[in-house]
Amino acid sequence: MQVRRPPASPLYPKIRFAFTDHPITVWAGAILLRLYFELIGLRATLTPWLVPFTKTSNNQIPAADVLLAWWYGLALGAERFEHFTRYRRDPLLPRLLGLSRFPSPDTLRRFFHGFSYGRTTEVSEGLMRVSLRAMRPILLGHTLDLDSTVFCRYGEHEGSLKGHNPIKHGRPSHHPLVAWLSERRRLLWATLRAGHAGTANGVREFLAHALTMVPPGHRIGLVRADAGFFVTTFLTALEVRDLPYIIVARLTPLVRKRVIHRIPESDWRPVARGIAVADGTAALPAWHGQHRRFVCLRQTLTERPDASGRRLIECPGYTYRVFVTSVPFAAELVSRMYAGRADSENRIKELKEDLSLDTFCLQSFDATDAAFRTGGVLYNLLMGFRETVLPSCWFERRLRAVRDQVFWVGADLIPNVRRLRVRFAVPPEERTQFLHRLRTLSEGLPIAAQLDWDLSEAEVTNPTPNVPVPTVRPVYQTSGISP
Repeated sequence: MQVRRPPASPLYPKIRFAFTDHPITVWAGAILLRLYFELIGLRATLTPWLVPFTKTSNNQIPAADVLLAWWYGLALGAERFEHFTRYRRDPLLPRLLGLSRFPSPDTLRRFFHGFSYGRTTEVSEGLMRVSLRAMRPILLGHTLDLDSTVFCRYGEHEGSLKGHNPIKHGRPSHHPLVAWLSERRRLLWATLRAGHAGTANGVREFLAHALTMVPPGHRIGLVRADAGFFVTTFLTALEVRDLPYIIVARLTPLVRKRVIHRIPESDWRPVARGIAVADGTAALPAWHGQHRRFVCLRQTLTERPDASGRRLIECPGYTYRVFVTSVPFAAELVSRMYAGRADSENRIKELKEDLSLDTFCLQSFDATDAAFRTGGVLYNLLMGFRETVLPSCWFERRLRAVRDQVFWVGADLIPNVRRLRVRFAVPPEERTQFLHRLRTLSEGLPIAAQLDWDLSEAEVTNPTPNVPVPTVRPVYQTSGISP
């Protein structure tokens, strides 16, 4: 008897649609991040710090799993707490990441609401030191860049007040302060402040706290900051600690009178087309007779119409930038040494745009601060992941490139006799690199025994000979590392 075929759709004439019971995920590449966390022993390190968050409910998710899920969600592109629902609905992702299940958005909120200021500082200090301990030292010392940014807020939250907001004037905000290690691209320390706080508010205490986070065997060779940190107390604190510094000076009328207008035209030395530098010493009234060195950079607008700097009415045709410094090098070298600080703006963009740390806000200020600081720890962990797993050419790429090209990998789970097989949907030309990353991270770990490197007949499209396709067995309890 001939079976009558149903008519074909004019939209999809050769496609038949059906359901599948096989778990499927689009974030299978996150297994690389999970292996990196196991490589550095992160879960065992987290447990002692999260003891105060332990609950007695039979249905509880361990505090370490909640924090790890928070980091996985940020790395995979979550921009709101509600976005964690998408990972919670994924049946395969928790198996790959070694979690019993993903916490709900409300679980994450309750977790962060359990932080007080003291507990936030204690936990973030411990985790930040963990994230920095594998960093290699710099022979001449790290360059420490201090900066602040603005997190716009839309609602009534603790600490969300009106202050300096360069993009949305009058909008309530938070005003975090951050310290970067420039050469290694690491976040040394960060804290959240109320929106009406000035740039230099609490900067001395912040600097003292940040210096305690420097790993043993490392030192700070230079401190750079913009004009917001041009305050006498901060300069004095740097000199007491014997830290070389280059800080942009505010071009107040007094600075212009005592620095710029006292430089003879013959003292300006050209260093490039349309660029000249000069230096000298001066004392401001607030310094009580103490002289400090100023380095001035002048650019000619006729030759460099897009020059940055401030234009002065009394000196038309030029832009000026003035630095106060304790560095004894030539003026042109000082200006070039400071120019590298512009890269800290890219690091702030990664915090705000790639990890979306400016969009996670809770009613409690301490809870918001805890979410922000733990997100900063993840930033350092991702920097370490990039240096350990990815080629050196990835050093200049943004974190979103790591997410889009490394973590976003499709996979399905197929029952196979007495075990399960995970098949990664990696393009044939990228399978060699993917396998290399898996082998690099899994070697010597308990999970290495759960990885099979064999060729499957279903993967005959692989054009590279003798390159196995990974299949991952289900992850069981192993040495207390993962469920």
